[in-house]
Amino acid sequence: MKKDIAVQEIRDTRSRISARYGHSTKRLIDHYKKMEKKYRSRLIVDDSRHFVKA
Repeated sequence: MKKDIAVQEIRDTRSRISARYGHSTKRLIDHYKKMEKKYRSRLIVDDSRHFVKA
């Protein structure tokens, strides 16, 4: 099977980001939450779905 260059670049990038945070799930999630807040205006939100908080 032929390698998809774009998919490999995404995997490499995600691996580098994970390594930056010591491959710690908690630290990585905290990083992504900060990025989500920082770039909130760029996110597309589907308001047609309703979520029930547990």
